[in-house]
Amino acid sequence: MILAVFNAECEKKGFQDNMRILTFLTFVIAMAFMVGMDIFLFSEDVLYGIGGVIGIIGFFIAYSISGEMIIAPRDYWRLSSWEVFKKKFGYGFTTYFLVTLVAAGLLGAIC
Repeated sequence: MILAVFNAECEKKGFQDNMRILTFLTFVIAMAFMVGMDIFLFSEDVLYGIGGVIGIIGFFIAYSISGEMIIAPRDYWRLSSWEVFKKKFGYGFTTYFLVTLVAAGLLGAIC
């Protein structure tokens, strides 16, 4: 209860702008990691690199639909904005790794 009141006060005072900056920086770092991993996969084999590109696409799809899939409506008012972001980001990143692993494995096994 106290945390919910604190979050409401923070959002009134403009701390929401800091959250936007933090999420943007997190996305930039994550994209740099995913592109770096994809470059590594392309250096190993082109089919593995294509699997990495499919994984990046899977990340964006999973992140965009994670709000409806894994977050309960009460989490938006019970948890802080950062906690909700961590849940959505974790879901997207897990999907990235799994889709990359499966796609690269299947494409590597086909050829």
